[in-house]
Amino acid sequence: MKPNYLLMLMFFLFYASVKAQGVPQRKARFPVGLYTTGDSDIYGLSFGIGSDTYIDSDTVSVRSYGIRIEPISQSLLFFTLIFPVDRVRYPQTPTEIREFEKKIPNEVINGINISCGTNAFADVNGITLSAFVQSLRQTNGLSVAGFSNYSFRNNGMQVAVCMSGSVKSNGVVAALFGTEINTGRGLQISAFGNDYNTFSGVQIGMLNGAYGKAEKFTGVQIGLFNNAKKLRGIQIGLINKNEKRILPFINWNFKD
Repeated sequence: MKPNYLLMLMFFLFYASVKAQGVPQRKARFPVGLYTTGDSDIYGLSFGIGSDTYIDSDTVSVRSYGIRIEPISQSLLFFTLIFPVDRVRYPQTPTEIREFEKKIPNEVINGINISCGTNAFADVNGITLSAFVQSLRQTNGLSVAGFSNYSFRNNGMQVAVCMSGSVKSNGVVAALFGTEINTGRGLQISAFGNDYNTFSGVQIGMLNGAYGKAEKFTGVQIGLFNNAKKLRGIQIGLINKNEKRILPFINWNFKD
């Protein structure tokens, strides 16, 4: 073997050894494991207290496959009116959103998550049920919360009694008092108000686009007051406002 080939082989083996030492060794836990231990894959029942909203992870710390239960969390402090809930801090500007999307979740839940409130920089693939408030990185499936329910990205159905919202949504976002979406498509429904920046689909509520930016809407708005700065579709309600006109009962616009 030529000397240069030998040197290259030695360098490769040294680099691989150093690289392997820098990667945390994951542990498989079955049938029960604590999701707070980190660097583990839990098959069966995942159990713990509290969640982590840290958004600068290098790897996914914990993956749960099965049922995850969080009986006590910071969400309980919300009702003490003393300690604020440590929610995931969602981006606001387009630049912040692009940077946020590159970040790795610190936890991935595959299956069913049951909690008094999960506030974590985590992805849920399946069903997540919270008694009080909920704040997640991404939900794929069904997400239900008793008070407020938020995620950066919703793919499926997201429901709450009080408020529900997503930065990006594909599916259904519903709440009794109000919903808010930055960019979305599907169904946005509430008894009171729906706020949005850009939305395609159907909005049903008393006030649609009354408080948010309401930049662009494509589809059908149904409510007492409907607003869109740029409409491609139909508005049905008591007062309907778009870039062309303000009309009672029904309004429309299909052209640029």
